[in-house]
Amino acid sequence: MPVLSLAGVSLSFTRGQRITVHVLKDVSLQVGAGEIVAVLAARAQGKTTLLRVAAGMVRPNCGQVFLEGDDLWCLSARQRATLFGGPIGWVANTAPELDMPVLANVALPLLARCGKDEAYARAMVALERVKASDCAPQRWGSLADWERALVAIAQGIVRDPKLLLVDDLTVSLGLGESYDVTRLLGELAEEQGFGVLMCVSDTRASRSSRRVLSLAAGELEESRRAPERTGNVFDFPSSDPLDGGRRASW
Repeated sequence: MPVLSLAGVSLSFTRGQRITVHVLKDVSLQVGAGEIVAVLAARAQGKTTLLRVAAGMVRPNCGQVFLEGDDLWCLSARQRATLFGGPIGWVANTAPELDMPVLANVALPLLARCGKDEAYARAMVALERVKASDCAPQRWGSLADWERALVAIAQGIVRDPKLLLVDDLTVSLGLGESYDVTRLLGELAEEQGFGVLMCVSDTRASRSSRRVLSLAAGELEESRRAPERTGNVFDFPSSDPLDGGRRASW
């Protein structure tokens, strides 16, 4: 059974009186345990919205979202809210709300479930696993971009999730750093058995993924390497509805 399954998911909203914007059109995908799946899309093409739908934070107009076989929208609002306390981890390179040492911020979500000593011990284990233990006493503002990415992963895995949702984590990283971070995600997924759905804006961050999908103009398709080119080039549909269906290369 897949950890995450989206079946025929569509989401749109109305802009003004006549314009309907289709964010997602009949999107279906599956993410298995130990698998990392990347969704490649340009800016403002619905990457974060897709993750929020997968997390049960945004209800689609139609379609179903399953987490380990359970339809998220058959759960109560309270049950969906508790998903972030365990089964679902969220990873994004954003500053924490509280300006505290990194170790305290990673431990914070655990304090409601266990004592302070255990929470801090588990937080340190998570930081050590991503090779960011040196960041424990530091604050977010003093971290380099690649350190922030590692800390964000530690925050995502500290509660032993079944599904990790990763939102454009490597957008500010260099080529080598981007590859190292996504390779680490792949290693963690295999070792700990959680599935990873990762949205990215460039091909560098998709190298370690078993599958790469492209999202453009609301449509999700399997990406393919362009046969006439070398390197990390993927073809996927252009986001411009006026281009006659031509494919855009990234």
